[in-house]
Amino acid sequence: MDVRSVLSLFRGAVQDLRVRPRGNVPALDMLRSLAILLVFNSHYSSELQALPWVQALPVFNRGWTGVDLFFVLSGYLIGSQLWKEAKYSDGIQVGRFLLRRGLRIWPLYYAFVALIALEGLFGRNLSGLWVDSCFLSNHFHNQVGGGWSLSNEEQFYILAPVTIAFLVRWFKPRHLWVLPVSGLILLVSDRWILIHMLSYQFVPLYTHADGLAVGGLLAWFAVFRPELIRSKHLRLPVCAAMVFVGSGLYYIDRQVLSFTATALIFGAAVLWGLGLERTPTLLDWHGFYLISRLSYGMYLNQFGLLEHLGKLWLVARAEGGEPVFWALYPVCVLASMAVAFLTFQLIEWPFLQIRARWVGSKKQAQPQSVAEAASAP
Repeated sequence: MDVRSVLSLFRGAVQDLRVRPRGNVPALDMLRSLAILLVFNSHYSSELQALPWVQALPVFNRGWTGVDLFFVLSGYLIGSQLWKEAKYSDGIQVGRFLLRRGLRIWPLYYAFVALIALEGLFGRNLSGLWVDSCFLSNHFHNQVGGGWSLSNEEQFYILAPVTIAFLVRWFKPRHLWVLPVSGLILLVSDRWILIHMLSYQFVPLYTHADGLAVGGLLAWFAVFRPELIRSKHLRLPVCAAMVFVGSGLYYIDRQVLSFTATALIFGAAVLWGLGLERTPTLLDWHGFYLISRLSYGMYLNQFGLLEHLGKLWLVARAEGGEPVFWALYPVCVLASMAVAFLTFQLIEWPFLQIRARWVGSKKQAQPQSVAEAASAP
């Protein structure tokens, strides 16, 4: 590969961020932006040691739910790709799917792993870094911030295509709606057993993948029964029922059913967004697309960024008081976006171009932004 070919890999990133691709669903961009901001809020309030009443605010206290919203979006978007392939071809090309996902996820992720390894030269304890390298952060001590959710998704990317590829040999794809439903039931059962009989951890895939299952079920309907999603008279009552059931489950048993409840409520939001005939002006704001496209980088960089800014905050609070907490918030968000833009330009985009040349056309290399970023937590 000559110098021109290498340099060409870096062209087009800014244009990609400026122009929303055809077929993009603005409502999903908005939900993905909400997801990353919720996660950011949670870490922002803890790292900057916000006052108790501030941390109790829902936008901070419920920031952890942003991960579950990511899971629903990932389950829907990755599930859509797999269900479409199962419907319109002889089966799932597992190797091709994994390579496409890998070229989207691995370059930036392993860049952060390498950065942490470099910090080992300056005295950082690197115990557990091998766990991050193998995407096992949801089972063992690790170094990459938020690595447990990325490990859940990576394991889902392997398990989902392999399982569907196996089942379509004996069952028609349109009958496989039972797969995500069974997964949801198994998740609830696992949590009940672990909580009441064994030791429980909330991070492994087998206890915290309800959002992926709900998203996968929504994807099945979008591929095999799209008319149900487009039906306003049916979609809105279903959305209301999902919110009602989700809220009820949460109050019945928060320990066992909270992830299921959250997945259903966010699933209702995704279903509502998918069925919109006209996009409201607010949802069409380009900022949602931009944040959505940069969300993977923001998710990875916010941990280290907020850790360092938190040290500066302790000094600023002594001089400026609590108002500085609120004034620093937009600064920190923009700083995270700026770093994410640099990593998108220098790492993510070139590998998307390489992926286009290896396993797809130019058109495939620039799909819906949310679908392409579906790997983040």
